[in-house]
Amino acid sequence: MKKILYKQADYQCTISSDFNFTEIISEHWTELKLSKNKMISNFTLEINGENWEIFWPNREGEIFFASSVYDRISKYNVLNGLTISYPSTASCRTLIFMEVTGKGFALMAPPDKKGRVTEFRINAEDNKNVSINIKGENLEWYSLFFKSLKDLEKKVRNLQTAVPWSGLSAVKTNSNWQVQVGLIGPDEKTDVPENSGFNVLVDISKLMLRKLGENNILHVFGYSKGHDTGYPDYSPSMQLGGRSGLEKSINAIHQNRQKVVFYMNGRIAQKENVEKDGLYNSVLTDDNNIPFTEVYHTRDFYVMNPLSEEWQTRLLLEAMKLKELGADGIQLDQLGGRAAPVPAGDLWGKGYINLINDLHKEGLTVWIQGLSDIYPADWFELTYRDTNILEDGTIRGGTPLGKPEKCIFQISVPNQVLLIPFSKMEDKKDFNNNRIITDLDINKGELFLYNPLYMTQLEKLMHKAVLN
Repeated sequence: MKKILYKQADYQCTISSDFNFTEIISEHWTELKLSKNKMISNFTLEINGENWEIFWPNREGEIFFASSVYDRISKYNVLNGLTISYPSTASCRTLIFMEVTGKGFALMAPPDKKGRVTEFRINAEDNKNVSINIKGENLEWYSLFFKSLKDLEKKVRNLQTAVPWSGLSAVKTNSNWQVQVGLIGPDEKTDVPENSGFNVLVDISKLMLRKLGENNILHVFGYSKGHDTGYPDYSPSMQLGGRSGLEKSINAIHQNRQKVVFYMNGRIAQKENVEKDGLYNSVLTDDNNIPFTEVYHTRDFYVMNPLSEEWQTRLLLEAMKLKELGADGIQLDQLGGRAAPVPAGDLWGKGYINLINDLHKEGLTVWIQGLSDIYPADWFELTYRDTNILEDGTIRGGTPLGKPEKCIFQISVPNQVLLIPFSKMEDKKDFNNNRIITDLDINKGELFLYNPLYMTQLEKLMHKAVLN
């Protein structure tokens, strides 16, 4: 099958596939429906015209000109093209193609609750001819023509109420700001004064109340043995005051009318702890039963199977220990932000959805990195990582084709609350938006690990942020 989806002077997009589609045209969109006897979609968008602006769902969303694709593929030496695969962006299926006039069309499909089941691979013959191959399990796609992004946003909302579209529930937040602090580094050393311990968190919350007001978020990592060490053991460090010391500090943070959330890694566990705690059956293995491993700060970690009930139970148990001390929420790291070493399927989606739902039942909020239309987190962190591309062309981090553009997710999944670094905030209308939490950061993260200058740096940053 070959069909022209869009044609204007200097702008054309054709869909081509070995499969047949039926076309159902309505006033505001066109539905492209794959033959029912097929279980997987595999088609290609052939894009002609160097001035196309293309938005695709790469982590925070990425915008680039079609003319840049050929040069970037050559730069990164990926002859088969650059690929987005999930859970890097956790299932969002929206592509936007826009003329310089601001009009264009979008191609999108509903979320399917299965995690890494769609792949977008982009390639280019030259600076004018780009192709995007799409593989996945969605049999229904919708093409929407628009006169502006505002017009597209309205049409997407109408589409999602008119057809079966199981998106995320709306989440509200009364938090405008987040402050992060790491107490113990990867070397298991700390600059927290010996007579202060967890009480430094109370000092930070007092400053937050004075400078930022109520209901803001204090995110704490490196509060057990250190950061990137000891997982999945998140017992509060005895060096900083242990469970009783942390409980007293959390109580004081609440008295200062701030919330406190703690770091947990949902995807990896240190090798020694897996073997010591009998978690080996929860390790993710390949077809030859060989475990997947990764190295962080010279330490060996197993990649854990999110569908393992044993692994989900262990993470929930660790979270409950923090809840008992008064924690308001959990960051589950590395869920949507890594290219998973597994084939397409529902492994990642189901496992982490179950875990997040269980945390919600216990009254804990949850936030994750990356953006998603399947994980029911309360907010999603935009990290703007440096470019990182695997040998096969999979984009593991960064925006190699252009620059970050969050509007693709704001249009596709309008219920999301986004956590955006202050250093990346360009649009003043984003500040104090009830869909956005501003994360107070300094470029390259110098602020985060507690040191003698931390409080001074933080106060200056707060002053700058509030005046912005």
